[in-house]
Amino acid sequence: MLNRFRLYSGLVLFVFVSGHLINHSLGLISIDAMIAGTRIFLAPWHTAIGSGLFIGALLIHSGVALITLWRRRTLRMSTWEATRIVLGFTAPFILAGHVLATRVLDSTTAFDPNYTTTLTVLWVIAPKLAVWQAFATLVVWGHACIGLHAWLRIYPFYARFQHSAVALAVLVPALALAGYVAAGNRVRELAQTDGWAQAQFQQAGFETWMNGATLAREDAFQIGLATILTLLIFGRHIRSLLQARRGRPRLYYAPGNRVAELQPDATLLESIRAAGIPHASVCGGQGRCSTCRVRIGRGLDDLAPPSAQELKVLARLTQSPSVRLACQLKPTHDVEIAALVRPDGGPGQAAQRTGYRQGREMNVAFLFVDLRGSTKLSEARLPFDVVFILNLFFAELAEALEETGGHYAQFNGDGLLAIYGLTSGPEQGCVEAIEGAKAMFRRLATLNERLSDELTEELKIGVGIHAGEAIVGSMGPPASPIVSALGDNVNIAARLESQTKEFGVPMVISTVVAERSRTPMDAAQHQSIQVKGRDREVGVYAINHPERLLPGTMIKAL
Repeated sequence: MLNRFRLYSGLVLFVFVSGHLINHSLGLISIDAMIAGTRIFLAPWHTAIGSGLFIGALLIHSGVALITLWRRRTLRMSTWEATRIVLGFTAPFILAGHVLATRVLDSTTAFDPNYTTTLTVLWVIAPKLAVWQAFATLVVWGHACIGLHAWLRIYPFYARFQHSAVALAVLVPALALAGYVAAGNRVRELAQTDGWAQAQFQQAGFETWMNGATLAREDAFQIGLATILTLLIFGRHIRSLLQARRGRPRLYYAPGNRVAELQPDATLLESIRAAGIPHASVCGGQGRCSTCRVRIGRGLDDLAPPSAQELKVLARLTQSPSVRLACQLKPTHDVEIAALVRPDGGPGQAAQRTGYRQGREMNVAFLFVDLRGSTKLSEARLPFDVVFILNLFFAELAEALEETGGHYAQFNGDGLLAIYGLTSGPEQGCVEAIEGAKAMFRRLATLNERLSDELTEELKIGVGIHAGEAIVGSMGPPASPIVSALGDNVNIAARLESQTKEFGVPMVISTVVAERSRTPMDAAQHQSIQVKGRDREVGVYAINHPERLLPGTMIKAL
């Protein structure tokens, strides 16, 4: 709710500031054009409704900013968040006098802050203030643009208009400042005429603005705001000292196996940041983008159930109860988590569903391939020659996988495991696995021709293919993880590959693969084998000529 208040009040203030800057740009035409423009861009804000809307938005936006700063358990944050906050709290200090003169005194005194008088004060009486106001324009506009960008960047449509938005973000203040300077120079020229400036001041009631009581109001406002910020920061420090005395539960973070303390009454994202751990968060922890999502391991049962807002965001991505938003959790016990988005993840990851790389039980096809006689290959050759031949061999396998949609999963010296169907589904995965095996045999034949002068015996492989449920995910060292799989069905595929030696054939596939690939089985002889570690026998087909095998053709048992 606080985030909504901040957003809606910020949008109101953005409309006000945008109109103000557009009106400034009319100074490129004339001062009269600026005065005429106030009837369109500024006059609505001087009505009772407009004034109430503006003052209410200003108070709400400032109040929410103070509450949010107090509720933060760490000041570690991304650069854009820090910039937005610093600009937001800088703006009231440098705009206090301007707001006081143009929004308060005109309502409570006889002072009339028209464009001509204001420009005369800034450009004739106090030129330093003119520079200060130009700086204030950049501060306020920068704060607004960062906030808008943070709000919109998670929406897919924004990417199409982002370059145009950046152009407008630069063009609007540039034109406003150019108009401001042009009008200021015109006022300085007019002020050279004797009595012109005095007449403007007398007409506007300028002595009201210059009296000590008015200036004291500006000082009081700035001192009051500085006092509030000082007390807030001091209170945060006292709170941290008191909480540091208590024992804190721990956070176990992966990847990287980092261990840190959970901050009291803090969100998981705040604790991660307090520990100095890089973690994605496109929206800055407002529960909108989902890029801070994590998978909860140990400690899931101790967490409070997700709120309606969190469920709404997660529903776009996953149905897993172990996936949560780090910015919405406040763990009170030890918790073990794994980040699901890279620390440098951008808006593109906000719309991506939690995929197999983060860990998921999937029904896929597994292809094991092993090089026959690799020991004999190395006996009569120098190590350099062996490595050279093996690299050529694996390069051909990799090309076969690339052609047929296979994903390299494991390497065991002279063979590998490939996974099919990660994105295409179990049935298509079985078809692709058969095609992948055919591509391997075809490429191996070509390689044997190329190495005919180097080899005394042709390179041969054995292939085993099985399909079924397994745990699939990105595994391995943090610096070089790969997509791999664990489970009984993976082991069966490995056993089928070893059965090629028993049957004396180059490829063995399970009946599951044959059925899912929709290969006719009418004239095929079914065989069953006992697989180590499994009570039930597994139905298989031993293929003597894989290169002749096409999905939909008959598989002849050996």
